[in-house]
Amino acid sequence: MGMVLSQFIKKGYNHLVNNPVSIYPLVWLRIIFGALLVFSTSRFLLMGWVHSHFIEPSFHFKYFGFYWVEPLGATGMYLIYTLLLLASLAFCLGYYYRLASVLVFLIFTYTELIDLTYYLNHYYFVSLMAFLMIFLPANRLFSLDLRLGRVTPVTQVPAWMINAFKLMIAIVYTYAGLAKLNSDWLLLAMPLKLWLGSSGEIPILGPFFAWKWSPYLFSWAGMLFDCFIIGFIIYRPTRLLAFIAVVVFHLMTGILFH
Repeated sequence: MGMVLSQFIKKGYNHLVNNPVSIYPLVWLRIIFGALLVFSTSRFLLMGWVHSHFIEPSFHFKYFGFYWVEPLGATGMYLIYTLLLLASLAFCLGYYYRLASVLVFLIFTYTELIDLTYYLNHYYFVSLMAFLMIFLPANRLFSLDLRLGRVTPVTQVPAWMINAFKLMIAIVYTYAGLAKLNSDWLLLAMPLKLWLGSSGEIPILGPFFAWKWSPYLFSWAGMLFDCFIIGFIIYRPTRLLAFIAVVVFHLMTGILFH
């Protein structure tokens, strides 16, 4: 029995960690993640948020241990965001990828550490993703580094390089679901009762959002979605429907809660 269990654990470990798998998911992650960073950084600049977040305020709330992190003034902050934009573009294209990865991680994390009140778990997730990408060969296909001869092509990588990101995404969703297991969220439908109440003007769906039971429906649906969506994504027969549900869920979140 012990021998069988040992073999089972070893096989599972190799499947999740050591076995060679296609590098394509890692490469596409680099491209899409980089493109989203380019988009979000451009939007941050164009919307005037550099000024309103870092230049206009005379006081910033600090993270414990990071009291020394301060904005660099108007010129400095615009230069920082311009450099982040260029580094994100280089990251996406795989151009001086290692340097671009380091710059994306350091600059993005620096801007988030300036003020505690701007915290979002998604931003923390971006910093973790950028940090992990520093050490991975995501520029070994479909990159300018490869085209310019700076690196050699690679078609396979150890499974952990892909599964690490799967685990990180699973943690984000599952913890979000567990955090909703409380009386305020499930029994009082708070804060959705307040948030949905201001969405009555939305065309077609507005009257539904104003219905008194809608906050409870959304609260319970949100909890169940976050707790179980990863399982449905992992299970191949339900993967496509689960992915469609993820897209619809986040589109609705974007419409309702800007």
